[in-house]
Amino acid sequence: MKKIARIVFSMKFALALLGILLAACLAGSVIPQGKEASYYLSEYSEQAGGAILALGLDDVFHCAWFVLLAVVLCLNLTGCNIVHFPSLLERSRNGFSPERYKRSGRAKELSVSGSPEELFESCGFHRLVRGTGGDGKEYIYGVKNRAGIWGAWLCHLGMLIVILGFGLGQMKQVSFAVYGVPGQTKTVEGTGYELTIDDFAVDLRPDDTVEQYTASITMRDTATGESRSGQTSVNHPATLFGMRCYQNSTGWAATVQVWKEDRMIQEEVLCAGEYMNVEDKEGLAVMFAAFYPDYAEGEDGMPGTASSKLQNPAYLYRLYYRNEILGMNVLGAKEAITVDAYTIIFTDSQNYTLIQIKRDPFTWLAAIGAAIVMTGLFFAFYLRTAEVYAERKEDGSWSVSGYSRKGGPEFEDQLKQSQA
Repeated sequence: MKKIARIVFSMKFALALLGILLAACLAGSVIPQGKEASYYLSEYSEQAGGAILALGLDDVFHCAWFVLLAVVLCLNLTGCNIVHFPSLLERSRNGFSPERYKRSGRAKELSVSGSPEELFESCGFHRLVRGTGGDGKEYIYGVKNRAGIWGAWLCHLGMLIVILGFGLGQMKQVSFAVYGVPGQTKTVEGTGYELTIDDFAVDLRPDDTVEQYTASITMRDTATGESRSGQTSVNHPATLFGMRCYQNSTGWAATVQVWKEDRMIQEEVLCAGEYMNVEDKEGLAVMFAAFYPDYAEGEDGMPGTASSKLQNPAYLYRLYYRNEILGMNVLGAKEAITVDAYTIIFTDSQNYTLIQIKRDPFTWLAAIGAAIVMTGLFFAFYLRTAEVYAERKEDGSWSVSGYSRKGGPEFEDQLKQSQA
């Protein structure tokens, strides 16, 4: 059991687990998450799509093996910290003294000249202890950066808190979707906030493929009236009122007008897939089913688009009356639907943006963990614990040595350079 415990609570095992989890996180950021199985089989090769589904890479952060590895890593980090805490505490309290240093036999004697006290102070040892050892020899001893021994321990603690914050956040995270066109204000249901889409742009490459989607948004607290604005694009979310706003996807929208006897009685912006009820005619509804920016009929007679450029717009609609379909067809840019005294027109096609809004109540915990990790790294790399010792010889000269647990040769070079 002791051998197993040493393996499970070892640093090598922790690094192996962390490497696998980081690779999984990378896969989760590259592969779109939460899509239907058909999406992966169509977007990737049959073998790659099958592997993604089999390994759970379509929902990495919730799949069983990822959760299990995260739990094992938490146990490893907890065990490491529990096992090493007593010895570190004892070392920080009683682990530094001239007697312990001399008995350790770890230091390499250096050839120096001049006053060892001045040498030590020039290397940052400002609290020096002078005394006489049991053998009657005079010594000078110094230690600096005692806190450095806690660097690795703090890194382990920080990583544990980051994982806990991330895991709890995934379990308690809530998500909202808001979509629309520039100028529209939508309620973020269940939050007490409203989201206004100020602007939306699609950046194209020279070959007309999409390079980036960018939305300028404003969120308003309906209770206080406070507003905050930001810009969100793919892989660059905006944070407003503690919520992350992601540019998720886009599609086409159109303005649908209803006319009666040469008078417009209703106008709404519909995104593809939405419908509207005609207010003046109970039971009559029209659905904006699909949009073709450059309409072209396929060989099979089905509607399609020749390109993504807005050159020959056409709208696929469905018309319903009392939940029964009246008709379905494709309208050109200047065509209209006529039902009794009503005329329905599709116009002003434009891109809409879908903003995914996520609120994670444990972001603060992950942030604390990250701060502790950074503190641990600072302690480990910039507060290197070091000791120096000088003992007077019988001829009156001094025998000088120094030791640093990390960067020993570098520390010895520093001592030698300081006396130059």
